Parts: sequence; C-alpha cells; structure tokens
Amino acid sequence: MVGDDALTAVRWDRLEHLLAAYYRDAGYQVTHVGTGATAGRFDGGVDLELRRDGRLVLVQVKHWNACQVPHNDVHQLIGVMVNARADGAIVVTSGEFTRAAIEAAARNAQVQLIDGDELRAMLGPLPDAPPVATRTADTLAAQVGEHQLNAAISRAVPAGRKAAKSYAKATATALLLKAFAFVAIMLIGYQVIQASFRNLGESLKDIGKPTVSASQRSTPTTQLAPSRAVVSATPAVHNFCIERDPRTGMSVDRCVEHATRPKPTIAEVRESQRKADAAMEVLRHSTPEM
Repeated sequence: MVGDDALTAVRWDRLEHLLAAYYRDAGYQVTHVGTGATAGRFDGGVDLELRRDGRLVLVQVKHWNACQVPHNDVHQLIGVMVNARADGAIVVTSGEFTRAAIEAAARNAQVQLIDGDELRAMLGPLPDAPPVATRTADTLAAQVGEHQLNAAISRAVPAGRKAAKSYAKATATALLLKAFAFVAIMLIGYQVIQASFRNLGESLKDIGKPTVSASQRSTPTTQLAPSRAVVSATPAVHNFCIERDPRTGMSVDRCVEHATRPKPTIAEVRESQRKADAAMEVLRHSTPEM
C-alpha cells in the first residue's frame, strides 16, 4: 500500500536516477534517456534502456502517488517496445495500477509491472520523508503535470497512428507506380533492342553476297532469246555449208569458200545473162515442145 514515506517524497527525476543505479547494480548496461537525465520536455515513453546478454528492455517510470496508472500507459509502452524491437518492457510506479492495466500486462509475457510496494522492496530503506505539511508544492505539481502530459499523449497516439498509416499508404502507392513505370520502360527497351538485333542479323546475312543491279537482273532474259535463235539456226547453216569431200573424206565448209570468192562485176553479170538468153533461144529452136 502507498503511504506517506520517504519514497513518496522523492522527486520524479530523482526516482529515475535511483532506478538507474539499481539496475546497474543488477548487471545491466543502463542508458538514462528520460527527462530526468536529458531535461527534455518529452521522453518518447521510455526513461531507461537496459541491455544485458544481447537483450534490450525498456523501462517507463510513473511517480504517481495519488493516481493509478491506467491501461493506456501499458499499451503505449507495448507499442514503443514493438517499434524498437525490444525484448521486454517494464512499467514502474510508486503508486498502483488499475485492473485494466494489470490485465493488459498479463496478456503479454514481455511486459512487467512494478507497483509501489514492490518498488519499495527493490530500493530498500530511504531517508525519512519530511512531514506532509512541509512537502514542496512543486513536487505535487510535477506529479499532476506528468499525469496530464501522459493523458494528452494517450489521446494523440491514435491520431498519430492514423497519420502514419496514411503516409505509409501514400508511400506504398508511389512506390507501386514507380515499379509499374520501371517495368514498362524495361519492356519497351527490350522490344527496341530485339528489333535492332534482328535488323543487324539480316544485314550480316547480306554481307559477302554480290550486289545485282536491275540492269544485271534483266540481262539473262535479253541474252537467252538470241542464244535460242543461234542454237536453232546453227544446225541449218551447218548442214547447208558443211559437205564431206568424197575423195578425201574430209569436211569442207562451202560457206567459207563462197565468202572468199570475189564478187562479179556488172559487166560480168550482163555477159552471163546474155549467154543464158542465147542458150535458151537455141533450146527453143531445137526443142519445139518448149
């Protein structure tokens, strides 16, 4: 039970130092991050960080004598523990916890609650507290102010979580759009590269082949027709001009002989015609049938 003793009169920042010394004596490496050491206005929900054997334990100190620690503070420390990837969490108070807070801690084996009675047993005897009438007003004001601050934090946490979710959703959407754009660019680039390699392959196939112009393509057609004519005409010329000499058995080209003979003159042609006419006249007189 909470009473008017030395622990009740201890200031909240002094209590943080007492707990830091206690855990150091217990073999922990202690980092005092609370407002009692940093003189800051907000401690992020953690006053002490305990490390030992590779484990991290977070400690939140509530020096509340007149008020019970609610379940909101327990849930808040659980959230901080998860975000920090800590192995455990401890909520310490010089007063008491509500039933809801005790039940919330019981559902999570990593969370430990230390109330005023257990805290007094841990710290041992402290100097006697002054009479109630001599307690300073700032001690009570500090306790009430801390309670109000935590209440405000409890109300702000859901709004902060909602904002964080919205930010995370927007970030995920932006990353997804960037991923789609990247995939589209990669597909287009792949198609372009594939088309370029295809054209390059066709160009390499044509290397080394002779280039045929339009005039050259038409040349075989124009050359074939005369060839056929020559082939078909050649046997007739050959049969007419080439004769075999019966005396020697050798082939004689009569066309060559005729081509080498000199052409007759006009006088010779007229004389040949006159002799032919005279011969025909003789034949007509000697042969009445004609």
